[in-house]
Amino acid sequence: MSLTGSFQYVFIPADASAPIEDRTGDKSGGLEHDILSKEAKQYFFEQSDGSKRAAALDTATPSERKALAQQIRDQVSSSGQNNRMADLDDDALLNIVRTSQASASCEIMALTVPTAANGFHAVSMYGDDNARAHNLPLNYRATKLMAACGHSMPDIDGSPGGVFGDVFVGRCTDDEVGDVWERVDFTIDDAVGTGTDTDTPKHLEWCRVARERGGGGGHGASASPSLSGMMTNAFSGGGGGGGNSNGVTAMLTNPNGEQTADGYTWSQTNDEVELKLTVASGTKAKYVKVNFGSTKLKITVAGQTLAQGDTGGPVAVDECTYTIQDEGGKRELCVTLGKKNNTTWTQAVIRN
Repeated sequence: MSLTGSFQYVFIPADASAPIEDRTGDKSGGLEHDILSKEAKQYFFEQSDGSKRAAALDTATPSERKALAQQIRDQVSSSGQNNRMADLDDDALLNIVRTSQASASCEIMALTVPTAANGFHAVSMYGDDNARAHNLPLNYRATKLMAACGHSMPDIDGSPGGVFGDVFVGRCTDDEVGDVWERVDFTIDDAVGTGTDTDTPKHLEWCRVARERGGGGGHGASASPSLSGMMTNAFSGGGGGGGNSNGVTAMLTNPNGEQTADGYTWSQTNDEVELKLTVASGTKAKYVKVNFGSTKLKITVAGQTLAQGDTGGPVAVDECTYTIQDEGGKRELCVTLGKKNNTTWTQAVIRN
């Protein structure tokens, strides 16, 4: 479907004295070339030292590039990680560095995921994916908006939780069954309301719906929102996780053997089990930690545990791996478990 017209979104500065701005974007790019996502990535790229790193790589002399490539190999070798990088030539190695360290990216936080109850409207907040590392200030207005959608933000390492740095907020209609994805307006009134009450966002109708069962919001969950966990929450009509998803699993099981569990999908062959988890756009390998055990598995992304428990069968740890990729317009973490024997698993992970 060809999209035409424009949509509104907002920019919320961390500086509370600066006004929230209404901005306008072109719908025609659709999901694949979403103008809001592109603008947010470029904004945070320019605000960080990413542009400087990119320029340094682009203008480096051949001898400087060679020295930098060797320095990276030495660092990787001393850390004992990914020794295959040592086999890459200088250009391939530096291209990986440029992509991971000097490319435009941002963190996407889901305020709501699309459900029937909210008219299949997804509201997302785009921020600096290294906001805490850059010591950016707490964004009180963005934090208040996230809380109004039912998300709680626990302390991290003794520091107050919340949203840090400037953010963009936008809305889209996302109905997979109807094959519809289109940007729709999100205005200043949607962000703060029209009243003078400092808690106005909490009383906004779309925020009230988000906090209800099946409304697509956080329902008081004790962790920052991840799309994988929230989608499970939304489909099960439950709040805050921990619900029984057996009914959803039965409905969503695909003919090819892929099954839906608590926050991920999984499938198996005689030799391996594969888990797929939707993560925030821009998620990098350095944010991912996967602990493989002979009978246990723990998957953590950006400090948030997405899956943890006993595996459905014995695991061949040496045959386990994980990758991060873009799949169908989404960022996806794929975890592969090698089976120690050829038994059929009834579950991928049994939550502790």
